[in-house]
Amino acid sequence: MRASNVYGASNMTPFFILLLGALIIIAGAVLNFTLFTKDDLPPDNGVFLDEEIITYGEPYAVIQVRNYGDIVIKLEESKAPQTVDNFKNLANKGFYDGLIFHRVIQDFMIQGGDPSGDGSGGPGYTIPPETNNGLKHDKGAISMAKRSGDERMSGSQFFIVQGESGAHHLDGEHTVFGYVVEGMDIVDAIARTQVDSNDKPINTIIMEKVYVYYE
Repeated sequence: MRASNVYGASNMTPFFILLLGALIIIAGAVLNFTLFTKDDLPPDNGVFLDEEIITYGEPYAVIQVRNYGDIVIKLEESKAPQTVDNFKNLANKGFYDGLIFHRVIQDFMIQGGDPSGDGSGGPGYTIPPETNNGLKHDKGAISMAKRSGDERMSGSQFFIVQGESGAHHLDGEHTVFGYVVEGMDIVDAIARTQVDSNDKPINTIIMEKVYVYYE
């Protein structure tokens, strides 16, 4: 009889171990539910939780032109920090979205960034020049516009040099702050569009979206 009791007790041991393990798991789940509420969850901000929003590295601007395609520009932040910072801020706020290229001169440049659409407007301020930064008005250069005779640059109007030989008569007068690295064929196509007597395209050329990314 004693041997039978010992044998029976031995058979019960695994059962008690399993029961204890189950109780520990249930207790952990209850504790986790009570301590970790939905208020503790990190916000997703509209992106996947494992998706990182990059705001460091080399900045690039993308100008999405309706019916034409994307112009990609490497922004020279180290050479024109104030100008690039201003451009990035405007792009991030959506300032340029929906604006037009209001002045186009083939073999010279295409110009945009004016909310009034006629070359007279801007964001309500001008920015200081960074004209002696060593950057030249080669083909593909993006540079800030300004009124003739002014020292300060427009707060938002820019132009992209399209002429094959560049626009070096503007070196030291306007702030170059980047260069086209993709989509120069799109700049060339825009430059070929038909314009009126004020160099404004007959068919409106719209910057659908302008945004900045980093590599």
